[in-house]
Amino acid sequence: MRRTYYLVRHGETEWNAARRMQGQWDSRLSESGRAHARQTGLFLSGLAVDAVYSSPLGRVRETLSVAGAHFDFPPVEDDRLKEWSSGEWSGYFYSEIKELWPEEFAQWKTDMLNVRPRGGENFSDLLRRGRSFLRDLESQQKNTVAIVAHGFINRALAAILLNLDAEEMLSLRQTNDAIFRICINDAGTEAHHFIAGQGPYAGLPADRGFTRFISP
Repeated sequence: MRRTYYLVRHGETEWNAARRMQGQWDSRLSESGRAHARQTGLFLSGLAVDAVYSSPLGRVRETLSVAGAHFDFPPVEDDRLKEWSSGEWSGYFYSEIKELWPEEFAQWKTDMLNVRPRGGENFSDLLRRGRSFLRDLESQQKNTVAIVAHGFINRALAAILLNLDAEEMLSLRQTNDAIFRICINDAGTEAHHFIAGQGPYAGLPADRGFTRFISP
C-alpha cells in the first residue's frame, strides 16, 4: 500500500514577520503570507488529494480561504493539528521573552522536547497529539492526504512518519513557503520537499543545511 502525506505550513503572518511568539494565539497573514497561500492553493490543485485536514487556528483558516480559490477540497479541522501552545510567552516578541524569562527560555532552547513554558506545551506533547491524529487517519485508508498546519506540529508529524529521533526532529525547519512530502509504501519511505511550488527536492530542510532522506 502506498500512502503520501503533504505537510503544509500556513502563510507568513504579521507576527511571524515581526518575530513575535504566536503559539496558539493568532495574527493576520502578511502580504507575503497571502502570496504563500495562493501558491499553496495552486500546488494542491495539481494533486490527486483524497482529503485535506487542517488546524482550526485563524491563520490556517485564512490560508485556506485564499488557497481554496484554486481547489475544491473542503478541509476537515482537527484540534490535534493546532500549533504548540507557548503559554504565558504568547504575544511577546522573542527579544522580550529572552529578557523577561531568561532562565526559562534558555532551558527551553536547550531541551524543547521536555521543557514547557508556564501554561504551555513541549514537543513531547506535540508528538502525543500527532500520534493520536495519525492513528485515526491510518484507519480511514486515505492514500494521498494534505495536512495544513504549523511549523512545530508539522515537525512532530514528520518525525513520527519518518521515525526520527529528537535531535533530527528539532533540526527540521519549514519556512512558510515550504511543503514536506512523505511517501510510505511496502518498499520503504521517502521524504522530499518543495519550496515556493518548485521541486521536489530530496530530503527535508534542516539546520546547517542538513536534509533527511529515508530510503528503503
